[in-house]
Amino acid sequence: MKIYVSADIEGIWGVVSPRQIGGESEDYTRARKLMTQEVNLLCQYLLQNGASEIVINDSHGPMDNIIIEELNPEVSLISGYPKDLSMMEGIDESFDCVMLIGYHPKAGTEKGIFDHTYAGRVIRNLYIDEEELGEVGLNALVAGGFGVPVVLVSGDEKVTQDVKMEIGDIETVAVKKALSRYCAKNISFLKLEKLYSEAVKNALKDVKKYPIKKPSSSPVLKLELYQAVMAETVACIPGVKKVGPTSVEYIAEEMADVYKALRSIVTVAQNLI
Repeated sequence: MKIYVSADIEGIWGVVSPRQIGGESEDYTRARKLMTQEVNLLCQYLLQNGASEIVINDSHGPMDNIIIEELNPEVSLISGYPKDLSMMEGIDESFDCVMLIGYHPKAGTEKGIFDHTYAGRVIRNLYIDEEELGEVGLNALVAGGFGVPVVLVSGDEKVTQDVKMEIGDIETVAVKKALSRYCAKNISFLKLEKLYSEAVKNALKDVKKYPIKKPSSSPVLKLELYQAVMAETVACIPGVKKVGPTSVEYIAEEMADVYKALRSIVTVAQNLI
């Protein structure tokens, strides 16, 4: 069984502070170790339950957070930036299922750990075909474009609620409960092990029972940005249309094109901050 894993950092067990998600601080170094540890824990249970190939895509920030020399030696790692498909680089129809690890709730979620959608200082809200989505739903659509189901998502309690709305009834692991944007009650490590063990076992029993979030034949990306100047400026990108004071729209031929447009929009808009 071939498994694809997209790993973010904000929803990793023990990660709660802005100092832990980037920069030069020792806190970020420690968070990288926590991320690698949790990915290894997942891979341990995947291998125990029949996985024959596991591909991990490092999906946070510069996308080189996972410490490869500490990663399970049976696992492949996609590391570095830029990537055409960003958080879903490497996905294709050859995979049996997708797992999203260390994820966070979408922008505007009350008491959600590190709530944001893809680019926290740029995107206020993201829609695909008028459905408001966070990174969970967005990436499930990308996987669905290749006919692959997302079967497990981990992160804080709020993102597991997003999962029910954006994907449906799949396996979830809530590693912490946010008390504010930068504070959470983390479960015990023993419970973390137990929850992952049970979730992986359930997921791999029959991956075909899980819903595939299929995109439309011509998906429409709409972004509500934080500043009007962002919408004005990114509208110069071919195919991107300004549809409101702070809103832009892009009509794609497939979900893979949505990510390429999204990356271009964010890259241009970030230079205006």
